[in-house]
Amino acid sequence: MAEWRPLHQSVYIGSGLETGSQSYDPPLLPYEKTLVNALGCSEEEYKKFIRYAMQKAHVRPAEYAHIPDIQAAGLSVTAGVYVAPTIASLAGGGTAAAKGTGAIIATNLAIGLALTAVSVLLAPKDPKIKRKQLADQIGPTRFNQSTNFDNVASLAELNQPIPIPFGKKGTGADDELTGGLILAPALVWSRLYAYGAYQGYEGVYVAGEFGVDTPDLGGILIGTSALSSLSDRDFALYWSSEEDNNRPASPPGYGTDGTDEATKDSVATGTVGRRIFTAPTKNGQFSDGFSMTYTPSGDTAFGTSTPIHNGTAYRFNWQVVSATDAAMKNSDARPEVRGLRRKIAGFDAGSINKDRKPEQQGMPGVGRAYSRHMGIISHNGNENSGNKRPNTTQPAVTVAIGDTVRFEIDNRDGVWEELTEANFKDTEVNLKDLISSAKSWRGRASDLLALGTKWIIGASSWVVKAREGSDLEDGVLYVDLECVEIYGVPEIGIAGRRTVEEPLGGYDGDQFAPLKHCGSAFYTLCREHVATIRPVRRDTEVIEFGIKSQVWNRASGLCNFNAIPSPAKLSQLDDDDVTVSTPRMDKYFKRSSCFSIFVRPVKEYGQAENEWTRLPKVFCVQGSAPITQTNYIRIRPNTPGYYEYKLVPRTGADIAINSVDSNFVTLLDAAEGVAYQDAGFGENLDSGKYGNFRVTVQGRQVSVESIRTNEELFTNPSKTVRDIVQGSLPNDIEALSYESNTGNIFLVKHAWLTEFLGPADDNRSSTVSVEHQEVKGDKSITIKIEATSIKGTKNVDIGQKYIDANEGSRYYWSEVYTVVTAVGDWSPEETFSITKDISLGNRFRRSAALEGPEYRKVTANFVVQSVTQSYSGQLRTGDRIFEQNSQIADCSHYTELTKSNESGPEHTVVFVNEYISNESLPKYDGMSTIGLAIKSTGQITSLNQLRLYSDEGIPVERLIEGDNKPSNLFADLVYYLLSNKTQGVGNIVPSELIDEDSLRTTARFLRANRIFFDTVVEDSESFRSFLYDNAPLQLCTFTIKNGRFGMQPALPFNSNHEISLNPIQVEQIFTAGNIIENSLQLQYIDVAQRTNIRGLVTWRVTVQNDLPYQASVLVQWADLPVDQRAVTEEAFDLSDFCTNKEQALRTARFLMSSRRRVTKTVSFKTVPDALGVQPGSYIRVITEASTYSSAANGAITDAGTLVSITTIEDGTYEAVVYNPTTQEVSETQVTIADNAVTDSTFNGTFFTLLSGSTDYSVYQIEQLSLEEDGLVSITAVEVPTDASGVSIVAKDVLTPANFTVLE
Repeated sequence: MAEWRPLHQSVYIGSGLETGSQSYDPPLLPYEKTLVNALGCSEEEYKKFIRYAMQKAHVRPAEYAHIPDIQAAGLSVTAGVYVAPTIASLAGGGTAAAKGTGAIIATNLAIGLALTAVSVLLAPKDPKIKRKQLADQIGPTRFNQSTNFDNVASLAELNQPIPIPFGKKGTGADDELTGGLILAPALVWSRLYAYGAYQGYEGVYVAGEFGVDTPDLGGILIGTSALSSLSDRDFALYWSSEEDNNRPASPPGYGTDGTDEATKDSVATGTVGRRIFTAPTKNGQFSDGFSMTYTPSGDTAFGTSTPIHNGTAYRFNWQVVSATDAAMKNSDARPEVRGLRRKIAGFDAGSINKDRKPEQQGMPGVGRAYSRHMGIISHNGNENSGNKRPNTTQPAVTVAIGDTVRFEIDNRDGVWEELTEANFKDTEVNLKDLISSAKSWRGRASDLLALGTKWIIGASSWVVKAREGSDLEDGVLYVDLECVEIYGVPEIGIAGRRTVEEPLGGYDGDQFAPLKHCGSAFYTLCREHVATIRPVRRDTEVIEFGIKSQVWNRASGLCNFNAIPSPAKLSQLDDDDVTVSTPRMDKYFKRSSCFSIFVRPVKEYGQAENEWTRLPKVFCVQGSAPITQTNYIRIRPNTPGYYEYKLVPRTGADIAINSVDSNFVTLLDAAEGVAYQDAGFGENLDSGKYGNFRVTVQGRQVSVESIRTNEELFTNPSKTVRDIVQGSLPNDIEALSYESNTGNIFLVKHAWLTEFLGPADDNRSSTVSVEHQEVKGDKSITIKIEATSIKGTKNVDIGQKYIDANEGSRYYWSEVYTVVTAVGDWSPEETFSITKDISLGNRFRRSAALEGPEYRKVTANFVVQSVTQSYSGQLRTGDRIFEQNSQIADCSHYTELTKSNESGPEHTVVFVNEYISNESLPKYDGMSTIGLAIKSTGQITSLNQLRLYSDEGIPVERLIEGDNKPSNLFADLVYYLLSNKTQGVGNIVPSELIDEDSLRTTARFLRANRIFFDTVVEDSESFRSFLYDNAPLQLCTFTIKNGRFGMQPALPFNSNHEISLNPIQVEQIFTAGNIIENSLQLQYIDVAQRTNIRGLVTWRVTVQNDLPYQASVLVQWADLPVDQRAVTEEAFDLSDFCTNKEQALRTARFLMSSRRRVTKTVSFKTVPDALGVQPGSYIRVITEASTYSSAANGAITDAGTLVSITTIEDGTYEAVVYNPTTQEVSETQVTIADNAVTDSTFNGTFFTLLSGSTDYSVYQIEQLSLEEDGLVSITAVEVPTDASGVSIVAKDVLTPANFTVLE
């Protein structure tokens, strides 16, 4: 038998279902029966309480230890007994309400919890009273988040050199693998796509010349993220590296495109089924034009934010307060119920039971409107101006730029205290919670209305100019604003002093005060955010904005109005003694945020600023969850020009008050139709002074009436007002593309227009139009082809090929297509085509025959953009509407209802696409190209530089093998650059000026010593500088022989071309006998440049299919004591081309030894006869040098004797003699005997005796050239050798022990 557990012991409450099980029936102890009698309830009701308590009396998991319990206000526990709260405490009279919206929401949740607890724990004393639980609305709290790209890479600059990938895999001197390249292709074409919940991207890249192998998928990275991390349904990559056409085309090398064959779903591929690498230009929506995308800077966010109520009243969250006949027999409860009903629903709602009038029964109306004590009270100092406007009963005044209004913030709370005394006397009901909340509202408004801040009211812009008064308690603050711009209807609403300063405004239950009412959309003050976009390129034909938005309404503990009973029903429930709980709503629901687009031509130098003009269309974004959505707006001016655009918010007040219900707005919705596969929804909008603008979006038209309200704010929302019908006749079309019968696209659009309208050159500055009827099955459409002949600007509107085809004329047709009439049932996005025979005399047909196959027919493909009455569905209403315009209003009567613009603007322009038509199709001949299409998935968020890993570079002519394959020898790269006419200097340097033999010798040297060069040449620099800078890093010397460019190893080598430690074989000796007199020049390297240094050498460590990293070591001379080692450090950065540690160390040893050992260079001239040397040859130059010493100075007296500090032996000496009388200096021989000169002509002079030495240095020739005078000029650098004639630098390079290496 199971043991019975008293209340203080826990009971396992299972969650499973048991067949035939019954609810637990606990026996009652004597003290519990006493409690039942004290409460006046039945034992069965008390047992329900016990079962409820047992369910709650379980041990909470440890992770909840830091989450506080929410305790119901007014609910206390004494000695294990729950004491029921009073009605007044539930009404807010017990404690002041928490400050701030968040605190208010938390309080409402706590109150809702308390009511739930009371309904379970506290049973009515009268067993006849029943309880009715109304349904709550609880929405999801987790949402599938959208994904977007944070930024995109920039296009390559004009004339930027195409990268040259050079290299291949090899094996270094330490038998480690070498090579591996990271290509950073140049972006030449880019476009972003908006799909609502995600974005798409397309880019065309040039990786270099053709011939590069297809990279592995694992080695393709965007920034640092591998493309292989994505599903193949999220991208498509196209690779082409051919001699001819390399334009990216299907099928992709990796990923997917088109339509998924298995599911027939285009969304499930990397290109989402769209036509790849097309651009909407004046030649059609899917043309082969140029596109560039970028992330705009500056003012890109737009919309309204931080709304401030302008007289809009506050309403307490609706609460159903039951007044059953049985309960109202209690005289103490009756006034409390009456007071609470009055507080929520208005004064007349306090009538209960038999004292109520029929029209006052059951809490009628939509709530009591309490003044927020703030709003606009005057215009230009006048408090009584204004006229009545639709949708509002308050005065509206006409405003102009320079007008002022005054906004009052009244901090006096006495009127609410007086209202409490009048309405709730002798009850616990009061307005302390309202007073507390009002302080928070007014403080926020005061903080936001700072001097200089900009606000939008209705359709006009205002700036705060002055503040006066006090925002302290019981003070009044006045804020003055000045109108600075008008965007639309020049009116705003004046709330007035009565609305601001009196305790109540507008509705009092079902009673209406027209002079004080300000609805939720009554000219709210909102911070103004305007985005301005100016195209980067002046020749942009079409511009497209990608707009990221997050739009929603959020109910947090708001009453579920849909479920509350009507006044009559509530009265009936009271009569039937049924208590009703207040249903709650916690969910996101629909909001609509609107804006307009303004346009003007960009100001030209020396001209006045142009005026902005608004395109006559309202655009709208709808949302019902905290999810970012991305949409696009595409604009094509029909009159070519350089325009800038401004996106300006349309406030909820502007739409609610100034828009007619039957008017249409364009709703942006990427889910409408199939984005970028159909034409979207487009219209020609007349800007007035700047002509028509073709505006295309993915979306549809909806009526203003349909975006006003939300059924969440209705009771009985299922009632249908009327059906909205679907239209069928087209009223707007757009040309998609033009194509010929042979596939030749050359000037096909101009040929088609010319066939209809005649040559543009024959109708200069004239407008010509024709009508054409096209039959499609059982329906037809008649369109008007109208065009104006405009003189184009070369390379802006037209190109040279058009001018040539048009017989030298720059006039072209700028066309517009409109619908004249139609028959049959047409739908948006439906296509039709018009084919025209092109006559032989058509000038564009003749010219096209020179570019490709001759065409005889041209077809223009059109799409229906919109139809009449293009919206459908039903509009709903209900018995009571608790808030009008809730979908578009920027604020609410209820603090439990918040908007997505509460703290910031709802929209941002996140990308801009600019499109320009091409005269001919770019084919990227002779290049390696990559086409990338990718969807944003959250894995790759930034479209940074695309990088590709490749084992090999482009094929080049290899000097040793004589074939055309990838190489890693620097000599092959030099030969490629010297001979190539597209990537190198082949157009400038003829082949006879290339010393191919020296380059071949150097190639063998590099291969034998495993000195490799793996790089991507990207920078544009002097070719000679490139060779001079890099040759020493390859242990080579750049040479010039008679103007012929070449290269030689800088170190001696043997017959196998390996670095040699044998004595250097000198090829020729030069002395005074074969050096032209006075041509010898010795240049000594400055001692400061020959100091001992330590070298920090860096090389690149490559990783298969991944980004490389750098490694460095510090190299020092080993023969120096630690205290004498160099402190001067020089960096040798070899990471651009070196991928091997041993090669890096050899290079460092070569550079450091050269710095230490080489002391001089020599240059001289000689005769060409029997000259047997060339650049790279080793020569010996024998020189004799005379040196000066002050100890050898002396004087010769007039008698011819010597005066000197040293004794001079008899003999003949070389001397410099100075005669102070004649000031003549001569270098001559002086003969001395017995301390006197033998030649008396030297008497009375000063002298210095010269000493001489002979130098036998070895040099390597760097430059050898034949001069105009027929002599040969030679420049050579010293090659230090030891006593055996071995190169000391070569010994250092091959002797690692001469150095210490610090890793």
